[in-house]
Amino acid sequence: MTWRKNVHGGNALELVTLIACVLLLVSFYQDTYWLIFLGCFLLVLSRMSLYYLNHVADQLELENRRETIRLSVGEETILTLKLSQLSRLPIFRGIVELKLESIVEGVGIPSYPSESNIVFTIPIHLKGKETIQIPLPLKAITRGATRIKSINVTIPNFFGFGFVELSFNPFIHKELIVHPQIISVPQTEKLFATKAQGEFPIQSSIHEHLLSPIGTRDYVYSDSFGRIHWKASAKTQTLQTKVFEKTAHYSWTFIINLRVPNMPTYHLGVVENLESIISNVAYMAKFATKKGIEFELFLNLRMASGAAVYHLPKGEGSKQLGKVLDLLARLNERGNTVPLNKMFNFVEKQQQHSPVVIFSGPYEDEGVSYFSKMQKKGQMVYILQDDYEYPAIVPFGRT
Repeated sequence: MTWRKNVHGGNALELVTLIACVLLLVSFYQDTYWLIFLGCFLLVLSRMSLYYLNHVADQLELENRRETIRLSVGEETILTLKLSQLSRLPIFRGIVELKLESIVEGVGIPSYPSESNIVFTIPIHLKGKETIQIPLPLKAITRGATRIKSINVTIPNFFGFGFVELSFNPFIHKELIVHPQIISVPQTEKLFATKAQGEFPIQSSIHEHLLSPIGTRDYVYSDSFGRIHWKASAKTQTLQTKVFEKTAHYSWTFIINLRVPNMPTYHLGVVENLESIISNVAYMAKFATKKGIEFELFLNLRMASGAAVYHLPKGEGSKQLGKVLDLLARLNERGNTVPLNKMFNFVEKQQQHSPVVIFSGPYEDEGVSYFSKMQKKGQMVYILQDDYEYPAIVPFGRT
């Protein structure tokens, strides 16, 4: 069932039908034409009204195709709904109400607040066998993501008394995503200038630079035949295996901690500086995309998928940037975070050993120990000191 229907005035119309029948019955004994006329008029009006209210939405269809609209703060767009009346019953002076989260505002259309949401009201007129496009001009005012939470249609009785309220039952697939405000982080280019191309030595990497042997060691049974260093073997009279430098392609790893220090295990909430972290990380992700740098992201916030730590695998380009901006737009203050040590354990297992690690949020003593371990592996660790006016990116150990 597409619409949940609630008819108002039906009982009163049934009462009018009863009154009309009484008048007609009395007219047989009184033999007065005006009672016959009045009785017939009320009977026809009440029955047609009831039929209209009960059946006007039988073939009313709302297109519900999947659509995602992405905006920046201050940007305007038009959200369009397609409504079709497939029956011959017309709709005049109808009202469509849409509920969204208050991350947008209407442009030239009536609206009113409803808790943390905003409800837009749009008048409609629809003839029988007609399809209309309902435009909803909107302006993004703050970061966030929202689907259309509800669509209600109020249809007054075409013949006068009563009305019917319709609520759209299916899940609505239209979504608005407002990307975060971008706040630049000075000296980000220094991370790029360090060594932004080619391969980077990382002791813990599983990859090796096969054109750059750095020494030899004694042969073991698991070594492949092609790795044997024949000259060194002849010189030492024992089989020697080539040792290659372990390397990783230049990339960035973002680690975002949103958990308040010393927070109880099952407490909901995130750090107060969530917005500045989001805006600064968004800038650095955009910078990496512009420079062609691959990056991955870890976040210790439980997502809808149920994972304790969110991991966006390494990628590059506008598609990767879009994923990050969508993710940052969806973050809110009511999230459930996991302890920092659990996130570090997850990162250690999943990280692609990027040469550059960028950490944001509080890190406490657990972070100090983990960052030192990263540095011993050859990774460069930077702390993002987030701020709206004076953000900075500082090498770990100099903060």
